[in-house]
Amino acid sequence: MKNLFIIFLLLFSQPAGSQWYLQYQSPTFAGFYDVRFIDRYTGWSCGDGMILKTTNGGKQWNVTEMPYTIMQIHPVNDSVIYACGFYVILKTTNAGANWITLWEGPFQSSIFYGLWFKDESTGWFCGDRVAMRTTDGGNTFIDSMFINAELHDIHFKSDSFGCIAAYVKMYRTTNSGTNWYPVTLPSSLATPFTERVTFQGDTGWTISRGKTVFKTTNYGVSWDSIANVPFGAGLRAYSIEFPNSQVGYCGGDDGKVFKSTDGGYNWNLNCNIGLGAFQSIFSYNDSILWGAGPGIRATTTGGGIPTSVIMQNENQIKDFVLYQNYPNPFNSSTIIKFKISKPSFVRMTLFNSSGKEVTVILNQYILPGEYEEVFNAGKLQSGVYFYKMDLFDPDNKYFSETKKLLIIK
Repeated sequence: MKNLFIIFLLLFSQPAGSQWYLQYQSPTFAGFYDVRFIDRYTGWSCGDGMILKTTNGGKQWNVTEMPYTIMQIHPVNDSVIYACGFYVILKTTNAGANWITLWEGPFQSSIFYGLWFKDESTGWFCGDRVAMRTTDGGNTFIDSMFINAELHDIHFKSDSFGCIAAYVKMYRTTNSGTNWYPVTLPSSLATPFTERVTFQGDTGWTISRGKTVFKTTNYGVSWDSIANVPFGAGLRAYSIEFPNSQVGYCGGDDGKVFKSTDGGYNWNLNCNIGLGAFQSIFSYNDSILWGAGPGIRATTTGGGIPTSVIMQNENQIKDFVLYQNYPNPFNSSTIIKFKISKPSFVRMTLFNSSGKEVTVILNQYILPGEYEEVFNAGKLQSGVYFYKMDLFDPDNKYFSETKKLLIIK
């Protein structure tokens, strides 16, 4: 049997674990770039030629087609939402029933990557060598400043103080965005590209494409390099989100999400879909989160087309169970037990501590029941490894869970 992979564009998690299943799949080739919620159930996502809205936590999404690529979206409340993207800034005052074009430029004019709104009237935008502000709900734009960098994400903690995550450097303002000054990141890379920034009070985090996590405790006055996330060789990191001062998530290539429970100093693999990239992560709390990013769907005939899907991670699903291996630790062989309630395609793989795939344990279509796989460690060296089960059932639900095992020789 040939492999079937459905790779995400938009993901939802409850609570934080690794059980993911399909919520929505776009019929187009569009990709998603951002997702944000105002409460547990109401949220929006945006991407290539569309804006999506849900009012039930992602069980259903309503799609509004747009003639633009939308990079970020910011709901101020359940009625007023702003969005920005390629040469355009949009606004709705009726929860997305109608969208107003506030700014539209010609092709190759400014691309807006990020935005942040304090209330219905006051907000800031950043993009390709430009940062600017509005104080009247987008009727006019002021304090437009040329900055020779791609500015990707923006955050304000008050009327005066704001930070921007950018290629090359971070930027900071103390006068509401009238002026921005660069803040150098302590990196061995000449250009530590950063695309997202997240804050809890004065404490903030950003991550470079090179997978280095930077942390500030003085709202961007200075940053420290605190960790390197083990995505794996050749893979990049794009997004980071901290719902509180200790728990954080970062996403990147290969459909990987890592989680920290100590303020960003140590990271463990939380999700590993295998393809695609998490470019945006938004958390409702430390165990309910959504993510967005481009992906690929490979067909059973070996072909592939870009696609976008919405998937959900929810521990309430009891149809599929992956048990802890036993014995653990072990020397030569161990038993991995799992249970499925529907005919499904199951793929089980082993990864080393760096996230590199070591071997495929199981890769076939199987019937409902409880199963035991005997895994022989063979010539593997002592150390920590992770075994991951991916499952696709007849209802297009996708389940994934990862557990740790220890080899001692």
